[in-house]
Order: sequence, then structure tokens, then C-alpha cells
Amino acid sequence: MKAVNYAQSGSRLTQFSIFPKRILYKVALGKVEKHSKFFISETDYRYLRLIGNSTLLFFVVSFVLFYYVTMINVLIALLISSIASVSFLFVLSDYIRSKIINRHKKFEEKAFLIINSLFINMIATQSFPHSLELLLAKGITDKYYTKYFQDMLYNLNLGENEDEIINNGGKIFLNKQYEVAFQNIKNENSFIESDPEFIIHVRKGIKLVEDNIVIFIAVSCLLPLVLSMVLSFLLPADSPTIFIFPLLYAVFGTLILRFMNNKSIGD
Repeated sequence: MKAVNYAQSGSRLTQFSIFPKRILYKVALGKVEKHSKFFISETDYRYLRLIGNSTLLFFVVSFVLFYYVTMINVLIALLISSIASVSFLFVLSDYIRSKIINRHKKFEEKAFLIINSLFINMIATQSFPHSLELLLAKGITDKYYTKYFQDMLYNLNLGENEDEIINNGGKIFLNKQYEVAFQNIKNENSFIESDPEFIIHVRKGIKLVEDNIVIFIAVSCLLPLVLSMVLSFLLPADSPTIFIFPLLYAVFGTLILRFMNNKSIGD
């Protein structure tokens, strides 16, 4: 009897994607794939492949329901199913996207203390590799900072240019002041005197609240109302589609609001 390697079979299954992976990742993650690539795990990619595969199934099921249950026109059923499927893809992939953004934000929140600690080590050791080793020896609790510095030490041990590693290493920070401070870590004026992220975070929070109120009204209230009025002229008065189409937008409206909120944070 031939033995079956279930682990290998499961691996192939999780790697399978109906849509081309590069296109799927680009559509689902957007700018996050570039700016926060360091914080994307294989688990995130696996979930995205699962969401992409489920989108096609969702499209087929929704089309069957809309066409055969409500007995509407094929083109309208296709349109509704397409909108529902795209919303399904973006809303569920937004869950993965928001997790990646949160990891990067937590990394950024500790940058003020980490960079200043590294600068103090530079004054004491006058050596960037020794400064990294000293920082790691103190026991950094954040696994991403640990991996971040371990990768730098690994590349330094391979003989890569130190200045180039420092310059590229600073690009991981979203805040320009952190980036510049890290890239000038060998200079004596690299101390960050105040934490710029705190004020920026407060300002962004206030702006997002204002923007989201407008988005919520437009997506969840006005759009279903307009669609109801338009469909009432196009469809028979007793057609259930008049209620289904706006209800579909109303359900996804709140979820899309969350997607746009996280998109604003990521940008």
C-alpha cells in the first residue's frame, strides 16, 4: 500500500490559488505589500489565497441565489453577484491588511526608545555592530525588532557595506524623522528629542473620525436610497430585487467603511 504524505498534500492545498498570486496580493494588499513587506507572514499569504479561492465560490452561489430565487434578468444577477464578490474579496482581505498595518504601527510606536537606545550604545562602543549586539543582549521583547537587528548583523557578517545597510534599514520606518535619525545613527546629533508619532497619531485620529462620518453616510445611507429609487423605475413594483440590492449595499457598507478606514491609516 502506498503511503500518503498528508503534510505535503496539505501544503500543496494551501499554496493553490485560482487567481494569479501576484495579482491577488497586489489587489488585496495594495501599498501595504510594499511599505510593510517586513511584517507580512506566510500565514497572511495563505489566508489571502483562501479568500481569493472563496471569492469565486461566493460569486457562483450569489449568482444562483439572485437569478433562480428572485428570477431577475441575467445581466442584473451578474452585476449584483460581481459587486458582492468584489466586496467579499476586499472586506475579508482587509482583515489581513489591518493586521499587517497594526504590526507595523506597533513597531513604529517603539522606534523613539529603540533608536535613542541604539544611539547611546553607539556613543559607548563607537561601533554599529557592537551597538546592535548590545541592544539585542538587553533583551528586546518585540520579535520584529529582534529579527530586524538580527538580519542586519547577519548581513554585516556576510561583509555587506555597513553604510548601505544603515541607509536601507532606516527605510522600514513610516515616519521620516525616524528614518533620518536611524540613517544618521553614526552622527552625534541623532537623538530624537520628542516623539513625533504621538501628535501625528492624534491628528490622524481626528481626521479619520470626520472622514468616516461622511463615508458612512454616503455608502450606508445615501447609496442604498438612490439605488432604491432607480430600481423602482426599472423593475416591477412587486420585484424583491428592489429590496435585495440596497440591502446588499447596506450590509457591506459598514464593512467597507472599516476597509476605507484601515486604507487611510495605511496610506
